[in-house]
Amino acid sequence: MRITLFVSLGQTAELLPIRSVAEEDENAQKQSLTTSRRNVLQTGLALCSATGLLDIVLQDTALAEEEPAITKKVFFDVSIDGQPVGRVVVGVYGIAVPTGAQRFAEIAVGQRGISYKRKEFLKITPTYIQNAGVRTFSLSGGTADAANFTGGETNEALLAEMAELDKKGSRLKNVKGCVSLVVVDPTKPPPKPRLVARNGKFVMLQEEARPDPNGTEFTIAIADSPELDASNLVVGRVVQGWDVLNQVAQVKVVQENTSSPYFQTAKLIGDSRVVVAERGFYRPYNKVLITKSGEAKE
Repeated sequence: MRITLFVSLGQTAELLPIRSVAEEDENAQKQSLTTSRRNVLQTGLALCSATGLLDIVLQDTALAEEEPAITKKVFFDVSIDGQPVGRVVVGVYGIAVPTGAQRFAEIAVGQRGISYKRKEFLKITPTYIQNAGVRTFSLSGGTADAANFTGGETNEALLAEMAELDKKGSRLKNVKGCVSLVVVDPTKPPPKPRLVARNGKFVMLQEEARPDPNGTEFTIAIADSPELDASNLVVGRVVQGWDVLNQVAQVKVVQENTSSPYFQTAKLIGDSRVVVAERGFYRPYNKVLITKSGEAKE
């Protein structure tokens, strides 16, 4: 109910509405309810932010929107010191990364005459684990023989695909769960000049410290691994088997010792033993193998 009262203000009169007590109570309740809802929302957002839940939700939403399509699934049965620990299933991105995904999937199922069966995980770091892949084997020391034992290709096709994806700005990052092929060796030292005699003349050659990766080694990111972005080509992601990866991650490894003054001095003077030591960091004390690999049927 609304009551209108005439109030005399000098020579004029204004109509001033006077609200009833019931109407005032109703408005107060609405304002209180609005304030309560706002406080609950702000408290919830603050709690999510403090616990990291908001970041996780936003990150998962972004990943879901940007996740490439999986065109095929392959599996790896893993053992530690001969004891089976379970199966890891990987979905490959055959559309987003056609060359790398095809190579990885074909080796996994054995279509190239080679497979990842009996291949060892040689490095277990806090952020990723790395499989040795197919060892380069060459009878003559040439790349042709090496290619025959690594699926009929070198890593040149993978390098070209990395460059193409970089140019388009569409190369995938090594975030948690990603599986990637090792294409570049970031620890490889530059070639050294060497003077050799050929046909009665001295010729200066560039001697490589070791061969480039053959494009069969792969890593599985157990956490975000930006250190792999410059050297690895992401070809898929883990879709099953995190319990297995967690067991592998717990295996004891050779701890890195780069902070040692002896190591730093040796690296400064170019001691070749430093390279050997670096390659031994994070090597597991236990034998972690892929006992079987193939195509994962739905």
